Amino acid sequence: MLSRRGGFSVGAVLAICSIVSHVEALQGYYGTKIADLTQLHHGVSGSVYAVDARTLFLKNFNYDGEGPAAYFYVGNTRAPGNKGAHRLRDERGRSGVLRKYRNEDITLSLPEGKTLRDVRWFSVWCDDFSVNFGDVVIPNSLDFPRPTKIGQLAGIHDVGSDQIVIVDAQTLLIPNFNYDGEAPDAKFWVGRGAKPSPQGIRIPDENGKETPLRRYDKKTIVLTLPGDLTVFDIGHFGVWCEAFTVDFGHVRIPDQINVPPSLKMLGISPQVNTSKNKRRTPTRAPQGGDKGEEGEGLLGYFGQLFN
Repeated sequence: MLSRRGGFSVGAVLAICSIVSHVEALQGYYGTKIADLTQLHHGVSGSVYAVDARTLFLKNFNYDGEGPAAYFYVGNTRAPGNKGAHRLRDERGRSGVLRKYRNEDITLSLPEGKTLRDVRWFSVWCDDFSVNFGDVVIPNSLDFPRPTKIGQLAGIHDVGSDQIVIVDAQTLLIPNFNYDGEAPDAKFWVGRGAKPSPQGIRIPDENGKETPLRRYDKKTIVLTLPGDLTVFDIGHFGVWCEAFTVDFGHVRIPDQINVPPSLKMLGISPQVNTSKNKRRTPTRAPQGGDKGEEGEGLLGYFGQLFN
């Protein structure tokens, strides 16, 4: 990627510029758009997206907060209502009456055991007066994003893996990754096009480091694409020896892929609970309301993503 004089080669600069232009075009990716909310009462408006099977994203959501008992609901009846429907917790995991929203971006999780296949509509509903403030219809044919399995790594220096999973637009799950650790400068590597080249980009390892890869023996790892880079911007992933420009093994990234946006793309900050035996849960970055309160998990844990 660097020339012998220490500067970037022309090819590398062109590749980076091309990727940057694609990143800028995709910064507004929030999943599959369902529809805009109908604007019926109390200033309700905004766009509704399916992030994955269990998560909705509301873009530029507005509500004046003046309704006496407004809540988020989903249901499978012909028209919105609270009978037989499911009330959703708000973006912070709270079950109280909705506050005022002004052009806010929020994420909402469906109840445990429910997916978008189980509901026909989403609504801002007033319980006291049985009034629909605004809704969207969720079609049966909705093709919501989901994690996608691609090929297996297989190459020299014992590089190999089971089928790689693209968990979301910036996250790769590499099951049973193997590498003998004998090469001097092996890195995880991505780039445009079908095959690796010196114009690619290093990917930090599972610990966030860009140092030469150590030995791996059937280890399952999770890798995060750096910055604003997404799987939509690259054509391959693999292991590359940067010093000797050798491909140790790679897989193609499909051109057309329908995966969820990453937490970062939705303004979600992963929160690490340092207590023993606690798992990491993603939470929404503070926006409006009382800061510091934790929200409900957005995409859930990796195991839930494959249901």
